[in-house]
Amino acid sequence: MTAAESLNYARRYPQKAEEYLASAEDNLEMERATPAAGDAIHAGISAKDAIVTMLTGSTSKAKDHARSSGELRTALGSRPEAASAEKALRELITAKGDVEYGTTLVTLRRAEPLVRRAQALVDLARRIVRPGH
Repeated sequence: MTAAESLNYARRYPQKAEEYLASAEDNLEMERATPAAGDAIHAGISAKDAIVTMLTGSTSKAKDHARSSGELRTALGSRPEAASAEKALRELITAKGDVEYGTTLVTLRRAEPLVRRAQALVDLARRIVRPGH
């Protein structure tokens, strides 16, 4: 993939992340905790894709998202937000199985912090991919 293609991909991921985040926030407001949590997870993953692609030129597309937080940390390097971004994504990924495949509904108490983690990652993706916006 050329540098220009990578940049175009990196610029598309934040839009996906923002759409998932908006849906998560709307679902949370409507007290639909399970879809809010699911959308938050997808927002965080899309934000990771944006950040990693912008900083390294590509991102992993593995079905196993467990390595995503390490990939994000590596891409962020010594940036001050590296540790908190890694932790936020790890928390989202850890919740993924229960939220998407578990048999119990997610509570608002559980969904709210997941949406906050996604918000932080989407904000970081905006700053990295679209500086000055």
